[in-house]
Amino acid sequence: MMKDMKARYTAGELAGLVGGSSRTVRFYDTKGLLKPVAYTEGGYRLYDNCSVLQLQKIRLLQYVGLSLEQIGHMIASQGEESVTELLWHQKLLLEQKRKEINLVIASLEDALFACSVAGDEHRRMESVLDILRVKGMESPYDYRYRFYETYSENQQDWFGWVYDQLQLSAGDLVLDMGCGHGNLWIRNWTRIPEGVTVTAVDKLHSAIDSMERFYQEHKKFLNQGVKFIFLREDLEHASTRMQEHQYDCIVANHLWDFITDKDALMEAAKRMLKRQGFMLSTYSSYGFMEEVNRLFTQLGAGVDFTELIARQVCRQEQLEKKLHAHFEKVNREVFQSRLTGISDARVLAGYIENHYPKEYAAHDSMWKEVLRKVNQYIARQGALAFVTCTPLYKCGLYTIGMRKEVNLV
Repeated sequence: MMKDMKARYTAGELAGLVGGSSRTVRFYDTKGLLKPVAYTEGGYRLYDNCSVLQLQKIRLLQYVGLSLEQIGHMIASQGEESVTELLWHQKLLLEQKRKEINLVIASLEDALFACSVAGDEHRRMESVLDILRVKGMESPYDYRYRFYETYSENQQDWFGWVYDQLQLSAGDLVLDMGCGHGNLWIRNWTRIPEGVTVTAVDKLHSAIDSMERFYQEHKKFLNQGVKFIFLREDLEHASTRMQEHQYDCIVANHLWDFITDKDALMEAAKRMLKRQGFMLSTYSSYGFMEEVNRLFTQLGAGVDFTELIARQVCRQEQLEKKLHAHFEKVNREVFQSRLTGISDARVLAGYIENHYPKEYAAHDSMWKEVLRKVNQYIARQGALAFVTCTPLYKCGLYTIGMRKEVNLV
């Protein structure tokens, strides 16, 4: 029978009620997750019925895979939104792991089939190795995001930050030009306000198909009235379906390098904006390669990416000029990431090879020496750290009266 609300439990009794050990209860105390409500004269911890619920919550959150650090943040915030967001991100993480496991299983099935039809053992091994090779490099943007997510010490991730700049309100109409796989929305799925309609446009059918499948499987987790419309369109030859509405916000996330006639699309975006609407546009990051290049120069590594960096700076300046030419007001903000813990020169080489294959190949004969010198530097100075910056432009139709403002750098 449950004790009354003023009941007190020792660590052992509390553990017995929920299932576990007194040692675990004491460990949660040291981590700040489950503090005693009192102590006996002998200094033993005492807990109450609220502690029982707290312990049950901790065990549940650990069961779904949250770290003790995440659980501590959730308990400290005491916010329902925090609980929802953490659980949502954990669900995405587990689904990604499931996807990876399914890919491995599929590869093994292919390998087993190859073994069954191959002749001798040598041919079987060749077939298996061929199937189990990396099945193509991910796009540079996806690779870069995974790279930044691995080494960034930022508290907030890129998609969360961009979403915050939208400052969406209930009932807003949003156009996402070049939505890709929809990571901006998927990573913030439970945060989208009630009644928001997102029109997602991309010319890659596979990307839209993937996003639409996700929507159908997970729309029950959306706030009331949130709706997605999917258009498989080339933005530069878009149908009138995209232009049937005027939008509170248009998103152009890492879009412009894929657009031939930027001026025409910017003008089209202007026509589709409401009077107080705005276009939120992001562009490629800068700073990382500059710092890497300085390191290589300092070490006399024999590779130089000055021309590459100059081309990137030129493209960014040209984009900014176009934005200013088409919109009355252009505010610029920067997302800054500090990348730390890079303890192997091969990480830098892999990044360059994935993003700039031509430049990497041009220095092909030098990379062995580059890796040696960088690793020697790491052995002396410790793991590398770099800073990278990604610009965001908020473009409005009028000099004053923009519906929503952001804090500018």
